[in-house]
Amino acid sequence: MSYIVTDSTMMERALKSLRQIRREHKAQQTAKGDSPEQVKEDLREAFKNLKLIQEGKLEAKPIEDLFIL
Repeated sequence: MSYIVTDSTMMERALKSLRQIRREHKAQQTAKGDSPEQVKEDLREAFKNLKLIQEGKLEAKPIEDLFIL
């Protein structure tokens, strides 16, 4: 994550991917019963954390820690 934050091209790709994930997640969660408001709140928190990482106020986790195996 720290590499992505320092590279503007990688950051743009990451944001594009996050937006795609958001669309897919919204479709899946809406089908499962999560409200659109809950999905929006989860995404707000994710973007808030991303901003804190960019500002150096929060340490990025290794990508491997984000995947459930």
